[in-house]
Amino acid sequence: MNIFKKHSQFIRELLLLTFSWFCLVSFATAEVSSFEVTSRQPYAGGMTFGDVGAYEEIIGRIHYEIDPANPLNQVIVDLELAPLNARGMLELSGDVEIIAPVNPNNGNGVAIIDIPNRGNRISLRFNKPDSSDSVGDGFLMNQGYTLVWVGWEYDIDRGLTIDVPLTVDNESMPIAGLGFAAVRDVGSWIKYSSDALISAEHLISFGLSQSGRYLRNYLYLGFNTDESGRKVYDGMIPHIAGSSKIDLNRRGAEPVSQGQYIETSYPFADAAYMDPVTGLSEGLLENTRASQNQPRIFYTNSAVEYWGGGRVAALVHTSPDGSRDLTLPENVRFYFLAGTQHGPAPFPPEGPGNGQLSNNPLDYWWHMRALLVALTDWVTNDLAPPASAHPALADSTLVRPDQVNFPAIPGVHTLANLDAGYRADNPLLENQGGAGAALPLLVPQVDQNGNDMSGLLHPELKVPLATYTGWNFSNPERGDPDRLFPLAGSYIAFAPTREARESLNDPRPSIEERYTGKQDFINKITIATQESIDVRYILASDKAGIIERASQHWDLLMD
Repeated sequence: MNIFKKHSQFIRELLLLTFSWFCLVSFATAEVSSFEVTSRQPYAGGMTFGDVGAYEEIIGRIHYEIDPANPLNQVIVDLELAPLNARGMLELSGDVEIIAPVNPNNGNGVAIIDIPNRGNRISLRFNKPDSSDSVGDGFLMNQGYTLVWVGWEYDIDRGLTIDVPLTVDNESMPIAGLGFAAVRDVGSWIKYSSDALISAEHLISFGLSQSGRYLRNYLYLGFNTDESGRKVYDGMIPHIAGSSKIDLNRRGAEPVSQGQYIETSYPFADAAYMDPVTGLSEGLLENTRASQNQPRIFYTNSAVEYWGGGRVAALVHTSPDGSRDLTLPENVRFYFLAGTQHGPAPFPPEGPGNGQLSNNPLDYWWHMRALLVALTDWVTNDLAPPASAHPALADSTLVRPDQVNFPAIPGVHTLANLDAGYRADNPLLENQGGAGAALPLLVPQVDQNGNDMSGLLHPELKVPLATYTGWNFSNPERGDPDRLFPLAGSYIAFAPTREARESLNDPRPSIEERYTGKQDFINKITIATQESIDVRYILASDKAGIIERASQHWDLLMD
């Protein structure tokens, strides 16, 4: 009987697969009208992942119908100029890709909706992949997540995209802000529709850099409430976005742009605080659109988001003028990935390239994996997450650049005379939200080694072999040597011996002055790693990998 049931189940699944492969499947939900499967195959060649088993990869096209009369949609610029179908609805379609357990019952019940960066899938970086494949160590699959990528960006010609309708006026402009509705409606479809191709009880969205800025804008505009008034995403990680947003909900929007110095507009923080520039009081979450159905949020930022590009990460946890620390809302945590750059550089470190110094290879993905697990526990089991960790004015770990006590290392550019740029405009507020006002620049204070003192301290910051920064001045051959190169940090190794240090006039103690030998260093790294594990900033399963990388670093500098 059991064998017969299994065989029948297999036949039903095969028929469903065949049907969905060739047909456009229509659904009852208004927001998602149909889904077309164009490819369905085993993921990673049928590889199995722990107790979860095999995964499958589904590629397709999703079709939406948006109700222009719904008040929740009317924040979308040019919506009133959209062409409508016979039912008075607005139609659009976009790419969707899914990696899901073949047996959904083996998964963890959580779908990660990945907000692609310029069409590129990003969440697989949690797997710590190499250049040849995205599977890496299979971290996400072993945890049981379902992964979904949603096309939301119209102005790219590769990767996951979306086709939005053009306005019916003489200019025929793309209605770009519909990219927010698409991510909302895919999430609502997965979470609430019995007709959805996959389902998940809990949803977490993840965006990185450009798409992290997207998520901040998504929240601000109130898109975490679907057309039926329900919460869409339970958790969210806007990663390396600073306090910036994205150029999407505007006529002629160009979301593909890097957003350097042009996408940071008031409000910056989640709660509403009085803005001395405009006299207004508004928050990213505390406004009439976004106050309902808020997710639990982890903001994660590298040192680059404090130092460069006008992203001013400090404004997420300080007042609009940068004069005082703020208390974060109960549903929000902020984690500063101390001593890291926008995206970790390759290891072993390479020599100077676009910057005057080698790029920063400190790997924050160890922390990110632990934080993803912590957010999952928070949204599924209501287990309180690890405490926020970031610099603060109150303890002088957050300061102006001219107050940074960086050691006088020969050949390293001074940090003075930097600025954060100016506020971008916010068309939803009076006087454009104070557009053009100077942004305050507040950055992390450093220790005697030049390493950040606060935030999530990587074991190799606690037990260092080098100085790691969130800034790198441009190589004169590639730009203004007095300006920071975008998104880059620096790596400055310690001298191996006292003699070498003295010959360089380097004020930082050498490696041999710090440690009695490699085993002493490894012992201290092991202790530091365990300290982070104990407070849930690193996973116990990643301990060996961190220690191995530290061992390789020692050999690189001392052999």
